[in-house]
Amino acid sequence: MPFWKKRHREESYEEENIPDIDIAEEKTPSNQYKLLIIEDDNDVREFLKEEFKPYFEVVTEADGLSGLERARTYDADLIICDVLMPGLTGFEVTRKLKNDFDTSHIPIILLTAMSSAENHLKGVESGADAYITKPFSPKLLLARAFQLIKQREKLRKKFSDDPGMITPAICTSEKDKQFADKLQAILEEQISNSEFAVDDLASVMGLGRSTFYRKVRGITGYSPNEYMRIIRMKKAAELLLENRYTVAEVSYKIGIEDPFYFSKCFKKQFGVSPSVYLRGKNDPEEKENDDKEEETFEQE
Repeated sequence: MPFWKKRHREESYEEENIPDIDIAEEKTPSNQYKLLIIEDDNDVREFLKEEFKPYFEVVTEADGLSGLERARTYDADLIICDVLMPGLTGFEVTRKLKNDFDTSHIPIILLTAMSSAENHLKGVESGADAYITKPFSPKLLLARAFQLIKQREKLRKKFSDDPGMITPAICTSEKDKQFADKLQAILEEQISNSEFAVDDLASVMGLGRSTFYRKVRGITGYSPNEYMRIIRMKKAAELLLENRYTVAEVSYKIGIEDPFYFSKCFKKQFGVSPSVYLRGKNDPEEKENDDKEEETFEQE
């Protein structure tokens, strides 16, 4: 019997201890996320690939060194890595990835037969986001994977929906926070420049376009274009609350020369038009006016 299906009396899995996550409901559409599996055992590697293939785009590597190199080129949303492998251990792979600017944002689940508290601590110290001991329940592993993905999705949405939230909550390392802070400072400086584009931002950040895209998406959950628009909308919300500018003036101040387009983007992000947000109220009459304003825009 394969080891992941074995049950030891002292390590038996109780169904109630496994998070109640509806996998089919969690993962639509199929293969939206990318998974890298680093595992030296051929049987286990193929088993994991088959288990996750309905829900992830999956690539695999058979040892720590090749897994480390693949992680630096493959834009993974999640990594599952064994601990005991030839070349580099899972602890070493995790530590290197978490200390590397290009990969520090990727969540990592470590799998190991070493269940001692000391080894668990080594996993935590290496920077792993989850640590699962063998034998493991496939349902538990899937649930942990989706928990990490779902948590990042919630943080991504919270950042977008909260006008006052400046630093993306997905940032989990000091390197990522420093990158996000620098990104924010540059966007603040260029906020009124309607000609400032993603390539300009990548250049100022000192990164190539592909590396820049991967890093911004990794720590914010958004493409650079989406992130720039979100930051502009957040700045617009801040300016509107000052009650010193008209909607059109705010639009120009954040680098959007078409106030109608600005209104559409603002309402899409915060659920109300800039004019309603400016008044700071949300009574039924204003909701009706807001809807009419949106209808007028759609006719433009």
